[in-house]
Amino acid sequence: MEPHRFEQAGAAYEVAFERAPEGWLARIRQEGSPTVHVVGFPDGPGYDPGDVRGSLVAGCEAAVANLAWAPPTRH
Repeated sequence: MEPHRFEQAGAAYEVAFERAPEGWLARIRQEGSPTVHVVGFPDGPGYDPGDVRGSLVAGCEAAVANLAWAPPTRH
């Protein structure tokens, strides 16, 4: 599945999708950040059968507001 790029609250994000045995994995990365959040979407209710990609994109865009994007620390 093709990656998805979007902007939210002035920040740009890229999502890479991967099919897993139990559902889908989405790797969400904020532009300029080394942090990658992996979000799992299990198979089952919640997908539009005619537009699985659209369902995953909507879930990722909704999840971004709840993910911590702390700056990296220096050691």
